[in-house]
Amino acid sequence: MAEPILFSQRVPGKILLSGEYLVLDGATALGLVSRHGQSLSVETDAMAKPGTLRWTALDMEGKPWMEAVLILENGRWSLAADSAEVPENQRLRQGIQSAYDLASEKQTIESSPTTSSKQSPAHFLAHMGLRVTTSLEFPRRWGLGSSSTLIALLAEWWGIDARRLYAMVQNGSGYDLEIALSGRSMLYNREPLQIQPLDFRIPPGSLLRLVDPGSKQISSAEVSRYRNLSQKTRAEAVPRISQISEALAKGPTIQEMLELFRDHDQILEGVLGQPSLHTLEGHGFPGRLKSLGAWGGDLFLAASDQPLLAMEWLDNHLNWTSYPLEEIIQISRN
Repeated sequence: MAEPILFSQRVPGKILLSGEYLVLDGATALGLVSRHGQSLSVETDAMAKPGTLRWTALDMEGKPWMEAVLILENGRWSLAADSAEVPENQRLRQGIQSAYDLASEKQTIESSPTTSSKQSPAHFLAHMGLRVTTSLEFPRRWGLGSSSTLIALLAEWWGIDARRLYAMVQNGSGYDLEIALSGRSMLYNREPLQIQPLDFRIPPGSLLRLVDPGSKQISSAEVSRYRNLSQKTRAEAVPRISQISEALAKGPTIQEMLELFRDHDQILEGVLGQPSLHTLEGHGFPGRLKSLGAWGGDLFLAASDQPLLAMEWLDNHLNWTSYPLEEIIQISRN
């Protein structure tokens, strides 16, 4: 007999079309919501002791890429001996501990217990073991938000503030979390928090394809490196990057879009002190190759006003795989 499902939820992933890095310093960023995301389900585990959490993370093919056993004792989470040496499991333990702490704080603040507290994860764990399964709908190397979607799912499961949980375990801007929570593309400002939902459209006569180069960037490491750069240079670039994000959100022509991407790359090259993807890889491409998020890995965008020539150029890069933007990103048809 199948164990009863206690919780089940799905949230979407994202890409950052403009505003990478500088969104951390107040620039307006343009984030697009993905058709693909991550789901989480929780069920009782009759074979496990109370306070035990058996965690299985499945990739898009349904194969486990991470497995861990976590144990709750006296308010602290630990990993079973055979799970403790895996870095991914250590990060998971940190996320679970942070979620647990926020849930405990929330219950302490409440003046009287509510019926919902009896349905909390902590309540169930006091009496039984639980099994958690997460399922990705995209390859992990794509950078569509395996971490941010998990934070959104954990917050929903534990009934806590997702933004507080994100701040405890991530060093990013938070735009990825907001897209996971809202399921919308948006213009995003970090401080003060400003969100403008929008419908993204593909310019007529254009080629917009997401390209998988077969590599993965570690965003947290890139963010740390960026924070060590000149604050003055970063601050001076914020207004122009914000203008570019806002212009991209207004539905420019493909020619205007290409000019905006060129300006965006030139600004970031000056801030980061490193060449853009287009400078490195775009020789001969009739358009622009645009990084999405941290430079140097994950998916990137190929944009052109000459679709046939652009597609021929992409096809000659046999180590790359490309997809129409509308296959991965939610696009408005209105």
